[in-house]
Amino acid sequence: METHYPGYLALLEELRGSLDQLTGLAKEKNAAVLKDDLLALDEVLKQEQALSLSLRGLEQRRLKLVRELGLDNVPLSRLCDHCPDEFKGQAKQTAERLRASYDIYQSAAGVAKGTLERGLHELEKIVVGLGGPAAPPPPPSPLRAAPKDPGVEPPPNMKTDFRA
Repeated sequence: METHYPGYLALLEELRGSLDQLTGLAKEKNAAVLKDDLLALDEVLKQEQALSLSLRGLEQRRLKLVRELGLDNVPLSRLCDHCPDEFKGQAKQTAERLRASYDIYQSAAGVAKGTLERGLHELEKIVVGLGGPAAPPPPPSPLRAAPKDPGVEPPPNMKTDFRA
């Protein structure tokens, strides 16, 4: 089992490198949107798609190693607590670096998403201003409740009395 730890830590470093690449692509995406460069944006999106496919493969390898190491329910922040002594320092450093890369990626992706959304809203205003149709409302998200249709009632076995 201990022989799997170096491979697992190397895999986490590989994941960190992929996150760093995604961060760079998010920054390029943001720059392309700000410059109204659709060709550059399309190229960045293609690169993101290719990288996301490689991330799927990394995730499958990670899940396999996690099962082999018995780390199924161990958060990344607690990885070093479950490693043999000779890997504790490396595991802690790797986990911290991966977490930092993830935080940086999330920030860059959030900025790019906001820039894209603003650009789309501006385009929608232009289309509507030119007499085009307004964009339809977005479909209900599984995380958000759909608007309730007053004419539709849930089946009786799905009703709950919260006052009970």
